[in-house]
Amino acid sequence: MESCRERSVVAGDLRLRVLEEGDPALPTVVLVHGFPDTSAVWGGVVGELVGRFHVVRYDTRGAGGSGRPSRVSGYRVERLVDDLVAVVRAVVPRRKVHLVGHDWGSTQGWEAVALHPELFLSFTSISGPSLGHVSDWVRRNRWHPVKVLNLLRHSWYIAGFKVPVVPELVWRIRAVRERLRAQHRELVNGLGLYRANVGSAPAPRKVVVPVLQVVLKRDPYVKAAHLAAAEPWVERLSRRSLYASHWAPRTHPVAVARMIADFVDGVPSRRELVVITGAGSGIGRASALAFAVDGAEVVAVDVDAASGARTAREVRGHSYELDVADGAATHALAAQIEAVHGVPDVVMANAGVVVAGGFLDTSEEDWRRVVDVNLWGVVHTLRAFVPLLVRRGEGGHIVITASTASYFPTAALPAYSTTKAAVLMLAECLAEELAPHGIGVTAVCPGVVHTDITRSATFAGVDEPTERAKREAVTRTYRLRGYGPERVATAVVRAVRQNRLVVPVTPESRLARFGSRLSPKAVRIVGRLAGPTWRQ
Repeated sequence: MESCRERSVVAGDLRLRVLEEGDPALPTVVLVHGFPDTSAVWGGVVGELVGRFHVVRYDTRGAGGSGRPSRVSGYRVERLVDDLVAVVRAVVPRRKVHLVGHDWGSTQGWEAVALHPELFLSFTSISGPSLGHVSDWVRRNRWHPVKVLNLLRHSWYIAGFKVPVVPELVWRIRAVRERLRAQHRELVNGLGLYRANVGSAPAPRKVVVPVLQVVLKRDPYVKAAHLAAAEPWVERLSRRSLYASHWAPRTHPVAVARMIADFVDGVPSRRELVVITGAGSGIGRASALAFAVDGAEVVAVDVDAASGARTAREVRGHSYELDVADGAATHALAAQIEAVHGVPDVVMANAGVVVAGGFLDTSEEDWRRVVDVNLWGVVHTLRAFVPLLVRRGEGGHIVITASTASYFPTAALPAYSTTKAAVLMLAECLAEELAPHGIGVTAVCPGVVHTDITRSATFAGVDEPTERAKREAVTRTYRLRGYGPERVATAVVRAVRQNRLVVPVTPESRLARFGSRLSPKAVRIVGRLAGPTWRQ
């Protein structure tokens, strides 16, 4: 990496401190910080961009090593735009640049790209709406006071900033400065941004350059309405979500840099990517079809390569062979999928097997088989893929195929029921852990559904002819039930869209779920009556 080069640019009566990194022959990205930051807030982002781009950042007026206006009027957005234009023309003459702004850096960026489209190739806006656009939004929604008040309540602190003297006294408290990671100078000077601009917004202007709004899902200050305010005024507007709070350039520099680079490179928005294990048949195959119909790109994973490939052909997706009981192989496949297709948006841990028979008849080998696939297979899948979703920072969803057996005990399925109860609890635990990352979790709990799993079921403690007869009897019962896997798949897609945690699918599954909470003893009694379907 080349060393940082520092220079000064004169804008009006002020001198601005400007930093350059990277080869000037490469495409230029200009980063503009907000309040109460300096250009240092972009340090982590710059580290990710340099090597591919020529990166320019500067301390805005009143911050860092730049000069301070003598009057509050010197912080008007028009003056900030003049500074930005002066930097671009001095550092990158006769070339267009890609602009990125955060907070007040984004607010001035909106004005700059509207007034000087000849200077900019694109604009990435992070947590800084246009004052003119927001003012227009408030005007258009003036007959909806609840909507307007809901917007304004997230900006309550601005009224305090406009009060004379008091904020300056608050900024003297060291604990406050440390929490904001800001110096006293930037805090005091930055008040001029609010006092000079809020309440006297410029007229909204059309923006013709492409704009990316990075939606920070945990931002306490900038909300959906702030972002929506730009829609009537931008010709080419796109959005990407990041599960971060307001200071994402500082806390999530890798993700922010990736979004900037993708937008600058013109990487098109991809379809939702869904990875499904056990996708060769049954609920996995039906879910692959349902997600594909919903517009997703599907990766079908199955231990049977031929059936997985068949599903992939049907959904015009991709297939991979995998035994989910093999942890190392599962991690290797996750890395391969990330490299070839990207990080998935939805991961469905669906692969499973059935071992029927009483506890005394179920051998240790039987237990190992059902635990390896139904429990360890889910654990391996999630351990391989969940870190990818967390690291990406754009949210996602996990689906775990549990079962009515998770909460409906019978003497006929102790091994199967134990593993399904375990993955249900795993889903409920994961939902709490992953919520701050914007990753939803669903445990889908089908009841009697006609799939090929009955034909591959193992019956412990019986000879082969008896096992074959039992399979045929159970398969016949499930077929007569007439509840196909496509109905489960519809419930899966709906649950992902609605972010539902536990989803009993069939009527008997919903009844058993309700009964397990209301009267566990009654459910056990019913289980004795239902058990003979799977018993000897």
